[in-house]
Amino acid sequence: MSKWHQYDSFILSNLGLTNGKLARAIISEYNLEDSDFNAIKSYVRRCKKRQDNSSIEEFCEAKGIPREKVSGYWFKGEYNGHNMSVRVTEDEDSGITLEDVEDTVRSVLSDYKPINVVSNEIAFESALKVVISDAHVGLEPNSDDESMFGYEYNKEVFFENLDKVYDQVIKQYKEYGTFELLILEDLGDLADGWNGYTTRGGHKLPQNMNNKEVFDVCVEGRFNLIRRIVESGVAKKYIIRSVTNDNHSGDFSWMIHRTVEKMTDLCFEGNVKTEILNKFMEHFYWGDHCFLVTHGKSKLHMKHGMPFYLNDKTVNWINNYIDHHEIKAKHIHVCKGDLHRVAYERTVKFDYTNYMSFAPASAWQQENFSTSYSGFSLEIIPKWSNEIERKNIYFDLKKKR
Repeated sequence: MSKWHQYDSFILSNLGLTNGKLARAIISEYNLEDSDFNAIKSYVRRCKKRQDNSSIEEFCEAKGIPREKVSGYWFKGEYNGHNMSVRVTEDEDSGITLEDVEDTVRSVLSDYKPINVVSNEIAFESALKVVISDAHVGLEPNSDDESMFGYEYNKEVFFENLDKVYDQVIKQYKEYGTFELLILEDLGDLADGWNGYTTRGGHKLPQNMNNKEVFDVCVEGRFNLIRRIVESGVAKKYIIRSVTNDNHSGDFSWMIHRTVEKMTDLCFEGNVKTEILNKFMEHFYWGDHCFLVTHGKSKLHMKHGMPFYLNDKTVNWINNYIDHHEIKAKHIHVCKGDLHRVAYERTVKFDYTNYMSFAPASAWQQENFSTSYSGFSLEIIPKWSNEIERKNIYFDLKKKR
């Protein structure tokens, strides 16, 4: 029996507190050493789990919920003296129906008016590429108020950060004039997961939205960003490029991007081109440039993703892709996300860029790798030269109080 067993009654009398706060309360109440905090917190977690397990059967029976359909529970309400709720994995509750999609589209387009696509004369032959990666919408980076750095990330923060993307696009437009092309690129992991897991399955993910909420937020956020950019007339042409072969959101992100594509086609009548990328790597040409675009880790086959720093194996693998597809562009660029950090390298044949995460570090990242930065990137790409200007825009991460 654990030496902390004597504090069980105090724990059960304060189940509404988070594990960390309850551990602190025990230390204060019984004049224990601060150095015991982690051990006590761990015991509190086990004690709560025992208590929940002892009453969950009764709770499910009273509510008419099949016990085998319950995959998890957490503090949300009170039942028979115990604070609990359950998450039920019934198929009809976890899916997104056609009616859900129609409701989202109807809501986002409720104030829709025909959009006049502005077409100014271009200042010079250049593209503005805006790169967002690893937005992980639905991620809860501070589960149970126990994460090391206590970040806040939700619908409001996500929308605020999209506003910063728009502001930067306008800033570049005012500085350089009208671009020939604007590319809005999403490098994958738009949604953090599906039913609280990555779409590949595997470890449990702390979430603060359900599937339908993630769908609503992503569709609304991305479409309104596209609409505002196009209405601003910052470019002659627009391409929306979205990676869906990734390890977190997979086919879920395909549903989101496909919905945004249909809305975009409706509103802009073909003036905005959308490219949904289903293969692990795909390539595109712009003037003297060819861009090889990937998330960096696939939705099915890769146990380990592409590395942060190039190694001989990866260089050879990318060269094989270039040779197989007979890519002869003067300037070849490999663009990837996944690892949430910025890095740039060159080889004889191509350059290799890692892009940062749009979302803050998850609790898992915080405990395994410490904290990290987040933001997005801009690139101003002359059509016929490699004098690319790269700009990384970093967010001031919002801390939970």
